[in-house]
Amino acid sequence: MKHLFIINPHAGKYDRSHEIREKVARVMEGRGKDYEILVTQYAGHGREEVRRAAELGEPLRVYACGGDGTLNECVVGAAGAPNAAVTHYPTGSGNDFIRMFGPDTCRFHDLEALLDAPQESLDLIDCNGHLALNVCSVGFDARIGLGAADFKKLPLVSGTMAYQLSALRTILQGIHRPYRVELDGEVLPHKEFTLLCACNGRYYGGGFNPSTTALPDDGALDFVIIKAVSRLTILALIGTYAKGGAKEIPQIILRRGRELKIICREPEMVNLDGERVDLSELSIRLSAKKVNFFFPEGTHYDPARRGRVLEKTR
Repeated sequence: MKHLFIINPHAGKYDRSHEIREKVARVMEGRGKDYEILVTQYAGHGREEVRRAAELGEPLRVYACGGDGTLNECVVGAAGAPNAAVTHYPTGSGNDFIRMFGPDTCRFHDLEALLDAPQESLDLIDCNGHLALNVCSVGFDARIGLGAADFKKLPLVSGTMAYQLSALRTILQGIHRPYRVELDGEVLPHKEFTLLCACNGRYYGGGFNPSTTALPDDGALDFVIIKAVSRLTILALIGTYAKGGAKEIPQIILRRGRELKIICREPEMVNLDGERVDLSELSIRLSAKKVNFFFPEGTHYDPARRGRVLEKTR
């Protein structure tokens, strides 16, 4: 089996490439494993290298060393390849997908625990041919999170400040937009919406918990739809929404389904696991492709199965 480590040098607050290289070499050479380390040079590089390695056909395990964007690249590169599996060695600022694996997510930093870890086949989100493992969203949250990149370019602006400036701009520009929304063939009667989110995972945006029930292997997506609300209302509700209290908010529609279609008046920023695409017509659904994901024994995305000893894949 080949082990491929994809390192994003820009993930987190500083470049940890040297540190990760040393740790990987110490663990892998001590175990006599066949491995390769690759430091990405540009956006999409990780996806290309994982796809290239997966197409060779030999058993492959991929370690996404970075944040959720790095994980997304590795997952997309391995999507549909039965010989490949992916995991997350988290070095980013959010690391949202693995939050659902329980209180012991620190074990994803233990390479020894990952090497022979169990794996399962997970669903993927398809948005107009673009894939995501965790969450796809459009609206208020996507404009804030993706729009922060505009402010990060400014001198003396930190990541937190960039997010705050993006939030201020989004609130001033208006927090709801006109969309035509169709959910599993049913056209919703509302004309304007604040946020529409399709969840395969349960956390995004640095710990926001829009769905407490989404499971990435159940053949369905959890859709979280916030109808048009005022600026004051969204400020009052944001804390409840972030902590998993969407069911308590009457302005939120919660549905499980397979496809959400959205038509916008003009192209909108769409968030796919932190990656941006601009679209005016969206079809968000389950992909025909799946991805194998491996994780430390004793952790699990399904709380009911957490702590069990699962079959290992060597």
